[in-house]
Amino acid sequence: MGCGGEGMNVDWEGHGNVIVFTGVGKGKTTAALGLACRAVGHGRRAAFIHFTGPMRARLGDVCSTKELGAMVTMIAIESQASDKAYLDQFDETVATVEAALDRAEGLLAGGEYQLLVLDDINPLLDQGLVEPSAVKGLIETKPPSATMVFTGRCAPDYVVELADIVTDFAEVKHPVRAGVAPRKGIEY
Repeated sequence: MGCGGEGMNVDWEGHGNVIVFTGVGKGKTTAALGLACRAVGHGRRAAFIHFTGPMRARLGDVCSTKELGAMVTMIAIESQASDKAYLDQFDETVATVEAALDRAEGLLAGGEYQLLVLDDINPLLDQGLVEPSAVKGLIETKPPSATMVFTGRCAPDYVVELADIVTDFAEVKHPVRAGVAPRKGIEY
């Protein structure tokens, strides 16, 4: 019997999307990582480019992808890392945001990756730190079978308009509001 949806399967080829995970709630990067796991489960490859350096040197989401092997590539941006030790856990490092956008273009053009996550890029777009034309160009030139995911708070209107799927994560309740410190394995 299966989980339902039999007969509704659509092959990945030619059906890529632009997905936006935005909002002030928790779970945007986690949702993107879930998409990567799903893609790997179907023999696809995924790449993450982390556009902001976290407050912690080790991230569970980055470390967990090591278990997925060469099917997921994690890329950090040196200029965005507040702690240089953070860079050691990544498969690749690029110097600047501009270099990351160039790398994203290359990953899409090469056809080797079917899922590209631009993690926490939305705040940079919202603040005007990335040219809208660069992002629009990536979206317009992505292969039809590739899916791009934009994560982070404050997705600008032009990205939302260009997207096929938009999810706004809303915080309803969270332990940090009651003074609970961020927990390893849950918040990072």
